[in-house]
Amino acid sequence: MCGIAGVIYKQERPRDEVLRMLESMNQAQSYRGPDGDGVWTDGRVGLAHVRLALVGDAQRGREPLADETGAQLVFNGEIYRPAELMRNWGLEFAPGETDARTLHVLLRRQGPAGLAEVEGAFAAVRYDPAQGKVTLIRDLWGQKPLYLWRRPEGVYFASTVAALRAAVGPLRVRPEALLEYLIYRSVGGLRSAFEEIEQLPPGSWLELELDGSERSGRWYQAPRPESAPAQPSALRDKVDFAVAERLDPHLEQGIFLSGGLDSSIVATSAVAQAQGSPLRFYSIGYDVSGSQDERHLARRLAEAFPYEFQEVQLSSGQIPDLFREVARLLEDPIQDPVTLPTLLLCRAAAGRTRCALTGDGSDEFWGGYERFDDPPQDLKDYFPRSAIFQPQDLGLTEPPASYLDQVEMPPPDWEPLDRILAVEARNRLRNYHLARVDKLSLGSGLEIRCPFLDRQVTTMAQSLTASCKRLNGVPKGLLIEAYRDVLPGWLVDRKKQPFSMPILQWLQGDLRQFAHDRLGPNCRTASLVSAQPYLQELNEKNAAKVWSLLTLEAWMEEWA
Repeated sequence: MCGIAGVIYKQERPRDEVLRMLESMNQAQSYRGPDGDGVWTDGRVGLAHVRLALVGDAQRGREPLADETGAQLVFNGEIYRPAELMRNWGLEFAPGETDARTLHVLLRRQGPAGLAEVEGAFAAVRYDPAQGKVTLIRDLWGQKPLYLWRRPEGVYFASTVAALRAAVGPLRVRPEALLEYLIYRSVGGLRSAFEEIEQLPPGSWLELELDGSERSGRWYQAPRPESAPAQPSALRDKVDFAVAERLDPHLEQGIFLSGGLDSSIVATSAVAQAQGSPLRFYSIGYDVSGSQDERHLARRLAEAFPYEFQEVQLSSGQIPDLFREVARLLEDPIQDPVTLPTLLLCRAAAGRTRCALTGDGSDEFWGGYERFDDPPQDLKDYFPRSAIFQPQDLGLTEPPASYLDQVEMPPPDWEPLDRILAVEARNRLRNYHLARVDKLSLGSGLEIRCPFLDRQVTTMAQSLTASCKRLNGVPKGLLIEAYRDVLPGWLVDRKKQPFSMPILQWLQGDLRQFAHDRLGPNCRTASLVSAQPYLQELNEKNAAKVWSLLTLEAWMEEWA
């Protein structure tokens, strides 16, 4: 719900110079924090922060935040139940206090290992001048971004690539990233689309000493999947608790409702636990009819609730501008067509509230996608299932190995689908799904909370084999059984359909000329692959390729 940035220099610099640089970083990502900003430096370390206020008053919420020892903290995200944590430590959580203070205390008392006892989505940096070290941390699944750029003069970090560019200067696109995107829909591993800019691994910490030494580690270790009796009631308890934890009684809470299972579970659970807090449901549809428009299903479910339901419509005329806006906010290219409707939904919700809940993060842990059916023994045979372009389309003999660079691979003795789910959660979930959720929501002044990414929920999911989670061979079967008695039968028994858009209809109709104009022989993406064969023979498969190139064309215009 904020943006953080800063630098650790190898040699001390004039404070005025560092402060100006920090202010430029704040300005570059000011859209992530419309409610305040702050900078601090001692000449060796500089910290910057822009704030979207949800917890705490204006004075206590101002960052960089100093504690009684003189240590400084910048924090992006949210820690749930901060007052309860402080009481457990015998400390007071004053009225108007922020969860950043709780994180400050935790890191001082226990170090990064203490993060295993908290719940939240966060990225943070703490500088302890007395010990001469800077500690960087990131949440369990990478819901909040944290980029690093190591330079001869020092290490820069930020929530956005834009802030790093403001501090250091021009970016260089990583050539392999474009191939990763065209084949697998996003960049992979722990890199970005840009040379030398990397991500801090999720669930990890990094300590940078002022003497130049480094230490790193993980504060969370995933359990090994084991076969166990089905416990739908235990799963429901954990999901309900995660939903309740993310509801804010002081805010009207937005709920994104697609008509599918995951968002319907979140909505139903939220209604049962709202305790009088206002909720508002949001769904999106399109200006052409088709199975992709699920507004009628979302409306059908919402009619059972005593809360308002708001429909948003995406029209073809909005799409050219949305391509550019999404490219600017995402920074790394993502070929997920729903980035466009997601941005519109976030803007609609941000007009009423600062916070919304979604069903994101369920499929990767509970085995929801059709591509998980009949899993191959070799992971290399699995990845083409989600590909847009094949390597031969791009003049390659094999896909770029960089896509899985630095991704922790599961043991070879695991069952095939257990290995697939582990890799999905450690790679594609973050770079394809969560980057979209965070960057488009914060670009709209909205905080998105994802109950299915709760630590207890995901730990339970990882502790079970895929066959246990896909109860009776049904995708997400255990999750379905957990909520069967509170969801309508038409929804429970409905075949899963991905949240998608009527791309083919648009490209055959209102967007036909736009696509031909944008992807002509002299376009930026022509050096990678020609769009002409796909434009000339439009079908569902080729339409996805054209959309991928339109997305990349907009991204290259903004970033390359």
